[in-house]
This record gives sequence, structure tokens and C-alpha cells, in this order.
Amino acid sequence: MLLGGLVTARIGHVVDNWQDFAGDPWRIPFAGGGIAVTAAPIGSAIAGVIAARRLRLPVGFMLDVASIGIVIGLAIGRIGDVINGEHHAVACGSLPWCVRYTHPETLGQATPVHPVVVYDALWDLVIAALAYAYWRRVRGRQPEGRAWLLVLGLYGAGRVASSFLRLDPVLLGGLQEAQILGLAYALAAFPALLAIERRQ
Repeated sequence: MLLGGLVTARIGHVVDNWQDFAGDPWRIPFAGGGIAVTAAPIGSAIAGVIAARRLRLPVGFMLDVASIGIVIGLAIGRIGDVINGEHHAVACGSLPWCVRYTHPETLGQATPVHPVVVYDALWDLVIAALAYAYWRRVRGRQPEGRAWLLVLGLYGAGRVASSFLRLDPVLLGGLQEAQILGLAYALAAFPALLAIERRQ
């Protein structure tokens, strides 16, 4: 799941920054670093399903438990983003939690901005807590995979919201790549989860 997530996260980064890679496709696999975390659930889900089937493990159960751990990992990963100031955000005025980066070796902005990656990290921890509580309530009941759907939907909705504070490239219809993927996740996960709950 980790490898699958990294592959699609890299693909997402390349799509988001195609102007940097179009002239030299040999740079796509590794050059310059960079991943688009919002694209990771696609690859991790595909790899997780394949691995669970090959190992003859219950697919839904494995997606449930892995997704809770993964979203905690996403929150931890945001610590690096806070340190290097990688994700530029809109100005936040005089709010007491605004951040600005003064060290010349960071990628952060010198003007006070929203700490959008902190918002993401906190939301990821909320998702993990909600998904764990939900999984404890429904585990062992078919169909499994409901906690994974909850994580996917909440993560997608959160990225749609937080991206309004980001200065990432606009990809389609005034939306950033993270917002397009986030909408797709939420629109796929929440109706499926609601249908399952109604059947129950």
C-alpha cells in the first residue's frame, strides 16, 4: 500500500507540475522530488486490494485497519511540511496562529499566512479518531471496508476545503488537483457508506 501510494502520489505531482516535466520526461520518475499526497489513496487502495487477495486476507478488513494507520501517517508527515514551509497559502492577516518563514533555506513565505498544513494534520487526526471509533462499532459485520470509506470521504472533503487556502496551481474549472480528487473521493465514499448503513 505504501509503494502504491507513492507511485500515484508521484504521478499526481507530475500532472500538477507538468510544465516542469514536459520538456524532459526522463525527470518524471525521480528528479526534483515532489509528491501529491492527495493522489496517494488511489495507488494504496489498488495495491492493498491486490496484496490482500494474493495473501488471502479479507480485503475490507485490511483496508479498514490500514486506512486508519495511513491517515495517522499523513498527519505525522505534515511535520516536515511545517518545518520547510513547502505549501504556500493565502495571507491570514492578524490571526494569532499565522506563520511566516524568515530562514532563507526554507520554502515558506515571509508574509504571515495560514498554516494550512497544520490544518490538514489536525483534520487527519480527527479522521483517524472518528474512523477508529466507527470501525470498533462495525467491525466483524459485513460488508467490511466501511471505515476505509469513511476515511476516504472525510479526507477528500477536508482537502477540498483546505485547498481554498492554498496557492497551488489550478487544474480544471477553477479547482486545484487536490480539490478535484477530494471531490471524487467524497462523492464515491459517502453515498456508498450511506447505502451500506441503510441496508444494515
